[in-house]
Amino acid sequence: MFVGIDDTDSIKGMCTTYLAAKLCHELDIIGSPKLVRLNPNIPYKTRGNAAIAFETNDLSAKKKVISLVKKYSMVSDSKTNPGVVFLESKKVPKKVKDFYSRVVSELVSIEDAEKVISAIKADTFKLKNGRGIIGALAAIGFNGEKTYEIIAYRKSKKEVKERKISRDSVVRMNDLFFPGVFDNLDVSGKRILITPKGRDPIFCGIRGRSKNIVCKAWDMIEPLEPIEFTQLFETNQATDAHLRIKKISEIKPYDCVIVSGTVSSNPKRVPGGHVIFGLTDKTGSIECAAYKPSRDFRDIASFLAVGDEIKVYGGISKYVKTINLEKIEVIRLNDILSSSRPVCCNKNMSSAGRNKGFKCKKCSKKILKTGVKISQKNRSLFLGIYDVPAGSRRHLSKPVFLD
Repeated sequence: MFVGIDDTDSIKGMCTTYLAAKLCHELDIIGSPKLVRLNPNIPYKTRGNAAIAFETNDLSAKKKVISLVKKYSMVSDSKTNPGVVFLESKKVPKKVKDFYSRVVSELVSIEDAEKVISAIKADTFKLKNGRGIIGALAAIGFNGEKTYEIIAYRKSKKEVKERKISRDSVVRMNDLFFPGVFDNLDVSGKRILITPKGRDPIFCGIRGRSKNIVCKAWDMIEPLEPIEFTQLFETNQATDAHLRIKKISEIKPYDCVIVSGTVSSNPKRVPGGHVIFGLTDKTGSIECAAYKPSRDFRDIASFLAVGDEIKVYGGISKYVKTINLEKIEVIRLNDILSSSRPVCCNKNMSSAGRNKGFKCKKCSKKILKTGVKISQKNRSLFLGIYDVPAGSRRHLSKPVFLD
């Protein structure tokens, strides 16, 4: 039997992965549980928009799952609507895999999930409106490229935000295993990224390319507070599973897209420090935004110019006005020509009048207009892919160094 669970956590606390880890310690599961990140643009998400799934032959599974979901779900939060899907099958049906592909990339309704659940004859358990059945069903259908994460959970239930960890141990681990494990430190190396900031039971999570390497990495970490247990997950994190190639005219609210086009308006900085520029393809135009927290990536966006051919990767919010950028691929740089006035007496010469060339204010020397120098402007960009720094990266976004 396959079991999927979603929407049990809240900004105020808990974590669906903790519930999964508890179940894995109580049930006889097959293989590793799956931690499945879903569309990061969805407005209904509680925190990281993660669902979990696992396979088991344990006959007591349904009873234990429902009991723990009731016990740990943050149902007092208005945004928390737990859902569980139980699928008795030897393999995951194609309908469920296709459903995952939709949920990870676009907006899907409860009714859409219920149609698939009815077609495959699965059982559900819901609390409140049961929106969690969407992610629960999608998690069962997770397929494709995978990475791994080992998560350590705190023994203290006081839900204090600060995690007590040896920073030096994180640095040593990163130095030894990167890029086999990744997103451990920010670009400056000063901020630890493996420890979350919320009031939830997670102490830290280490992401990597293999089960073996994340386990070895965890062995190097020195926690300075008690740990309850750890759990290894298969996951779709850092795989770009959410992105779909689309034309601008095809984009819908909450989509995750890859769009190829031409820069149609020069980048400008707006209040708040964000960088905005226009992008056009044969079907329409849209704005693209690189936000202040992305730091150097925002500067990369500012170096673009009208006529550059690029490919952008990112997400759409409720209103289809802007692509919130995760990556930019520079395909072709437009030639930008600049003109400069002739120099005389160590200064640029002034115009002598319409069609009369230039003159020097100091010595009165004159030259014809043909004296203007035309040159190609040096660009501060190279062809290739640029992405946001680790501290700004979404769970699903694949870092450039993993390609």
